[in-house]
Amino acid sequence: MVELFVPLGGMAMLAVIVALVTRLIGTGLLHGTIRRALRDNPDAVPRLVEQLDRSQPWADALLGWIFIAFAVALVVLGLTEPDGDDRSELLRAALLPAIVGVFVLAFVRFARKTP
Repeated sequence: MVELFVPLGGMAMLAVIVALVTRLIGTGLLHGTIRRALRDNPDAVPRLVEQLDRSQPWADALLGWIFIAFAVALVVLGLTEPDGDDRSELLRAALLPAIVGVFVLAFVRFARKTP
């Protein structure tokens, strides 16, 4: 099973890295836009700040959904495995990404409800 878990762990790390890098780039672009607006047209800043709350509500939850999809893929792979020991290992392995995905989605939902 190690030959399965190493690539799966690598894919999970790649998904996390891609999510964090895209968030970093988006935040950098947003900060640059706000700085230019403050410098060039200070009257436009309130409208820009209003749009910040409406920007991509799904972006934070994307990582959680990636982990959930990963867990579902492991479950499907486990259910199609003919060997009972390998099946149980795959189903147990699906618990970790499922738990991480659920916690990420719960955190996103909780963070949106708090002021």
